[in-house]
Amino acid sequence: MFESRLQTAQILLWLSFLFCIIAILTLIWAPVVIGVFFLVLSHAAAACGCYLYADVKGYPGLIGIPIGVAVGVAGWLAMIVLPDQTEESAIAEEKRLARRGFRPTRRKDPGYEVLDDDD
Repeated sequence: MFESRLQTAQILLWLSFLFCIIAILTLIWAPVVIGVFFLVLSHAAAACGCYLYADVKGYPGLIGIPIGVAVGVAGWLAMIVLPDQTEESAIAEEKRLARRGFRPTRRKDPGYEVLDDDD
């Protein structure tokens, strides 16, 4: 459906946010049952999104489900705080190092140092 699992996780977290807003507005002006339904739907979408986000960051996906269920759409914050555990492939590492090698420096360094004579 989407190009990557990260985009799918982001879409699910945005849907969770949308369902949360609908749940809040429904709890204010409509029957409570409908508001609770949207709140449960919001937390389910957040759990799916956090599952995928944890999987993308290199953690077991099952870590994201309790985070998404417990805190809902705010689970994305817990997922962002987790350090990235994915291992970089050898080709990706070579490309990254090559880009850093060809990046121009800010100061003009000719690569040698001119010294005054000691006479």
